[in-house]
Amino acid sequence: MSSFAPYSETEAADPWWRRVGALLREQWIFASLLGLIWCGDTLLLFSEGGKRLLMIPGVAMMAVLGIFGRRHPVGCGLAALAVLGGNTAVAWVVNADLYSAGLESILPTENLVGLLLVLYLFRLHPLRKAVPVTALLVVACLAAVVIRNRVSIVYPPPGIEQTMSFGFLQLVLAVGTGRYLRGRPSRDDWQDSPLRALLRRQWPVIAALSILLFLEFSKSSDLSSIALVVVLLCGLALSVLAVFGPIRPIEAAGFGAVALVLTTIVMRVLGIANSGDGLLGPVPLAATGAGMLLLTFAVRHAEPMRAVWAGAALVGAALFALFLTPVDTGGSRTYNDPSDYLQPVFMGGLLLVISVGTGMYFRARDEERAKSVRSAVTDAQQAERMALARELHDVVAHHVTGIVVQAQAAQMVATKNPKAATDALARIADSGTEALTAMRRLVASMRGAEPAGASEATEQATTDLEADLEAVVAATQRLAGDHSGSPTVSLRVDVGREIPPEVARSALRVVQESLTNAEKHALDASYIQIDVHADLTNLHTRITDDGTAIRRQPVGGSGGYGLVGMRERIELLGGRFRAGPGKHVGWRVEAVLPLAEQNGEVGQR
Repeated sequence: MSSFAPYSETEAADPWWRRVGALLREQWIFASLLGLIWCGDTLLLFSEGGKRLLMIPGVAMMAVLGIFGRRHPVGCGLAALAVLGGNTAVAWVVNADLYSAGLESILPTENLVGLLLVLYLFRLHPLRKAVPVTALLVVACLAAVVIRNRVSIVYPPPGIEQTMSFGFLQLVLAVGTGRYLRGRPSRDDWQDSPLRALLRRQWPVIAALSILLFLEFSKSSDLSSIALVVVLLCGLALSVLAVFGPIRPIEAAGFGAVALVLTTIVMRVLGIANSGDGLLGPVPLAATGAGMLLLTFAVRHAEPMRAVWAGAALVGAALFALFLTPVDTGGSRTYNDPSDYLQPVFMGGLLLVISVGTGMYFRARDEERAKSVRSAVTDAQQAERMALARELHDVVAHHVTGIVVQAQAAQMVATKNPKAATDALARIADSGTEALTAMRRLVASMRGAEPAGASEATEQATTDLEADLEAVVAATQRLAGDHSGSPTVSLRVDVGREIPPEVARSALRVVQESLTNAEKHALDASYIQIDVHADLTNLHTRITDDGTAIRRQPVGGSGGYGLVGMRERIELLGGRFRAGPGKHVGWRVEAVLPLAEQNGEVGQR
C-alpha cells in the first residue's frame, strides 16, 4: 500500500481506533515531530498564563488535523481554516502578543500543519482541488498575521517583509515537494531525459541552496542595491553549477572558482562592499554552500588527482575573495586588523575538511556498493550454474542415457531382428518425450513460478513474436480476472519486420519474467505497460509498472536470479539490459537486442 494512499475498503471496515493506530504507525515521524512542537507551544502558553491558555485546545486541534491530513487533505485543510480563525479570534480577544518561529505571530504548530496540508494537497489531489484550498490557507494565514499583529505592541509589524519572503519560500518548497512525490511514469513518456533524472535526484540540494539564497537576501538589507544584485548573482551562479555538479564535477568546480574570482574583481573595481558577517567573512553565504557542494562532488566522482586540482581552484578562489572583497563593517571598507581574518580562515579550514570528508565518505560508499553488487551477481551466477548442472545430471542425463542404450541395441539387432529394432525405436521415442518433458520442468523450476495461465500456451516460443506476446498478455489477463486488485496489462507491438528466432525468444522470455516479477513484487500496481518495437538495427523491449519503488518479498521467498538471468540472456546476444525504479514510482525493465547477425565471439564470453 502506498504510504500516501487513502483508506482501502478493507481498512474502512476496521474500527476507528485501528485506523488511527495504522495512520500513526505509517507516519510516526511526522506524528512525533508534531507532538514535540505542540508540547513546546503548550508549555510556552502555560508559562505565559492568563487568557492565552484558551488557545491550547485550538493548537491541539491543528496538530490532529496535521496527522489526519494525510488521508483527507481537503477536509482537514478546510477544517484548519476554521481552527486558525478561531485561534486568531482568541488572540484578538485576549490581546495576546504571540511568539513565532519564521512567520510573524504564527505558532510553530500552525506553521508546520499548514505546510503538511499543502504538501498532501498537491501530492494526492489534482490542481483544480489543491490550488483553491491552498489559496484559502494562504489567505487565512495572511489574515492571521495582520490581525494578530494589530493587537501587538508594535504596529506595523517589524519584519513583515521577512515573514512574506519566508512564507513564500515555504510555500514553494511544500508545493514542489508535493508535485515531486505525486509524479508517476507516463504511459507515453518512455524516454527519461538525463536532465529530469538529475533534477529529481538533486531536489534536496536545490532546496538547501534556495534557503541559503533567501538567507543571503534577508541579511543583505543594509547593502546598496547594486551590491545586493552582485552578491545574489554570484550565489545564484554557483548554486546552478552545484546542482549540475554531479554530471561534470571538475568543470563545474572550475567555473565556480572563476565566477567567485570575477565577482570579487567586479566588487573591487566598482567599489561596492559586502557585509563581513558570513561564514567566510565577505564571501557570499550561498556561494560558500555551493562551493562546499562542488568540492564534495569533485572528491566523490572525479579521479583523485583531478579532484585535488579542483579543490585547489576552489580554495584559491575563496582566499582571493576573502582578502580582496571590500567589507562594509560600520563605515569601514576593509577589516581593521589582520587578526580579523583569523576567524574566516579557521572556518574555511573547517568547511574544507567537512567537504572533503563528506566526498570521501560517499566515494567509499559508492565503491563498496559497486563491489557488493558485483559480488552478489557473481555469486548468483555461480549458484545458478551449479544448480543447473546438478539438475541436468540428476534428471535429464538419465533419459539421455536410456536413449543412447536403446539406439545402440537397435543398431546391433537391426539386420537380424527388424521387429526388435522397431520396438527399440519406439522406446527411444518414449524416452525422448520423457527427456523433453523433464527438460521443460527443469527450465520452469530454474526460472521460478510462471503465471498460472501461461504454462501451456506460452511455454514454447513460436516464429510470430506478436502472437506470442498477445498469448502471454491474454494468459495474464485471464489470471487477473480471478484476483481483485491485479494490474491491467497493456501491450503495444510495432515490429514491422522479420525478427530472428533467438532474438524473438529472448524478448518473449524477458516479458514473461517481468510479468512474473510484477505479480510477485509490485506493491499497489494498477497497470503494467509492455512496449515492443523495432528499428533498423535493434529490437527494443520495455516493461513498466506503477507500483511503489520498494519491492516486496513474495510469499515463500524468491530465488533472486530473475534479473541476473534476463541480463545474461540479453548480453549473450550482444544486447543491453537495464532494470530499476521508474521515474518516481514503479519498476522499469528495458532490453535492447541487436537484429543484425552477431559474430562467433558473442555468446562465448
